[in-house]
Amino acid sequence: MKFFIGLMAALLIVGCSGGDSGSTGSDNANGGAGKSASSDGAKPLVVFSQANSQDPWRKVFDAETKAAAEKLSDVMQYDSQDAGGDPAKQNNIIDTFVVRKPKVLLVSPTETSVQGSIEKAFDEGISVILLDRGIDSEKYTTLIGGDNTEIGREAAEYVAKRLNGKGTVLMIQGIAQATPTKDRKGGFLEVMKKYPDIKIIEGDDCGYQRQKARSYMETFLLKGEKIDCVYAHNDEMAIGARLAWDASNPSGPAPIFVGIDGCQQEVVDMIKEGKLDATFKYPTPGAKGIEIAAEIIKGNPPKDKKIVLPTEIVTKETADAYTKANPNLAK
Repeated sequence: MKFFIGLMAALLIVGCSGGDSGSTGSDNANGGAGKSASSDGAKPLVVFSQANSQDPWRKVFDAETKAAAEKLSDVMQYDSQDAGGDPAKQNNIIDTFVVRKPKVLLVSPTETSVQGSIEKAFDEGISVILLDRGIDSEKYTTLIGGDNTEIGREAAEYVAKRLNGKGTVLMIQGIAQATPTKDRKGGFLEVMKKYPDIKIIEGDDCGYQRQKARSYMETFLLKGEKIDCVYAHNDEMAIGARLAWDASNPSGPAPIFVGIDGCQQEVVDMIKEGKLDATFKYPTPGAKGIEIAAEIIKGNPPKDKKIVLPTEIVTKETADAYTKANPNLAK
């Protein structure tokens, strides 16, 4: 009992001091370097809050992050928690992590509603590395990920070329409040302004999920509206849309199907079979995040507010080479 009372008192002292004990705005701007200790006073603690570990891209993301952390186990302790796509759950995960005083918090936000918890962690002097998705705030150390706006632009140029500047595109969207959805849509529409003879149908948000996209596509096809291309904000939704098309039109000519992620062998195989036409690689940021975390631990915070990882297009012509260059594709 005495131990419990003593522990609670210690926690109260830590909680009240927060980021005020020797912490300044300029310290936080540099990622809170030197302000956080590990939970047991040994190796610095690095924690990761994943948005949702269910889709294939994030499974590869998780595996690569863990593998990178294991390689640096002499430098850091590592722990991770999956929010399962639930913003309220992710808020709780981040708040619990903050109590443990990690040196670095890696977080891939479910959506912008978790911003408050992220800002709180940053204000506590914890270095915050955003992975894949950003927030509407400057209270983070760096953002690592692909350039979703540029990917949207490149997808639009590919589609416009395939359609010879004329046709109808159905865009199947991800999660409405997620930054990749906004950027993949924004970049695509930006380029399509150059092609007035291409009509864009802004389809439903299908949560980056195959089954939701399949159900949506089944309903859409009942309208009988002609489309020349399906642009899906990720590969899982592109696959779902293609499956719905095949069930409805088993022998008719298919529209062009374009996705984003390029993390699954299934997708590459479907491209080789002509079931999908192209995908754009969305690189997983976890390994780079761990690399930056290790540098922060050494006292070298990142200089760049955003670290952009490169993309590439995968088509039937490049599929074999892509598989060879990416041996860790999800099976």
